[in-house]
Amino acid sequence: MGAGAGARAQQLSDKLQNAVGHWQVMNSDGSPGGKVDTYLTDGKLFGRVTEVRPGRTPKDVCDKCSGEYKNQLILGMVIMRNFHPEADDWVEGTVVDPENGKQYKGKIWAVGKDSLKMRGYVGISLLGRTETWTRIP
Repeated sequence: MGAGAGARAQQLSDKLQNAVGHWQVMNSDGSPGGKVDTYLTDGKLFGRVTEVRPGRTPKDVCDKCSGEYKNQLILGMVIMRNFHPEADDWVEGTVVDPENGKQYKGKIWAVGKDSLKMRGYVGISLLGRTETWTRIP
């Protein structure tokens, strides 16, 4: 994180700052998925895959993705982009699901210091799903 991003992070509420860190993605069945690091760039929240989900290898690519994500390595892929702060939530960013290649609108919020909720949806927020991520110390 550059010095500029660190300075901006200090202006954010504790709840917004709690969204920055290392996260274990939890699948809908409760099993662990991959791992993601979230970080700030120019005051916006981004997330990069740091470990692929069980059953994948570090050489796997996003063959179902389109555009710039097509055939990109999943490991290292920036799957969350351009979330900006609104009250205590990160909103109006995009999330790519490397499993199905689809891109969703999203909203992210911290629950305490060790849990992150990420809602991905198409169209309106009611038509989507929410994942819970657990902070990795």
